[in-house]
Amino acid sequence: MKFFSILTFAAAVAATPMPGLELSVEQPKDLAVRQANLATVVQTTVQTVSQTINTSLDAITTAIYQAGGNITVQVQTIIEANLQAIADALGTGANAITAAIAAAGGNIGAIVTGYGLVQVGQLLNATNQLVALLTNLGVKLSVIVENLEGVPPAVLAALQAELQAINDAISPFVGPVGLVINAVRAVSLTGSLLLTGFNALVPGLLNIIFSLLGGI
Repeated sequence: MKFFSILTFAAAVAATPMPGLELSVEQPKDLAVRQANLATVVQTTVQTVSQTINTSLDAITTAIYQAGGNITVQVQTIIEANLQAIADALGTGANAITAAIAAAGGNIGAIVTGYGLVQVGQLLNATNQLVALLTNLGVKLSVIVENLEGVPPAVLAALQAELQAINDAISPFVGPVGLVINAVRAVSLTGSLLLTGFNALVPGLLNIIFSLLGGI
């Protein structure tokens, strides 16, 4: 499966309001808090989504292993439910991050301008977690599909909808994360000494993400 990556044009739009987002009307003090909290939301959301997906992948792998090639209706139900849980987790994560961006004012470039070491560290951690998540997702899905090659076509057809749902949910989740990360990189490129370390580390991680998205 190939996933379209919003990250490829993230740098070009990082400094502009996201289309369709309602700008916040909070008072300046409250808005500042929401802007600082965006990095926390990104980090915790990526972590939560990763935990949910890894749990579901483990459940699928265990069910297939215990079935020993005999994919019964019960096993199929377990596989379908967990594939759907993966897609749901990605969708919930995308909504959480998009909502946080909107609540912080919508203009990602302006939001991250005042970020310090704490927020930068949170985003770097989120990037590392995203790399680990995509790596595990790609590997485990490949193994799962390989182990289902001998099952009846009707079973595979039944699972296709769940696999497509995961396909469709990847970019909406990865995209907003990439927009925030690239906005911080853009700030660092303007000469902020505080963020130069972040800018030096992230390109390599983003390249890994691009590669993983292309191979899932």
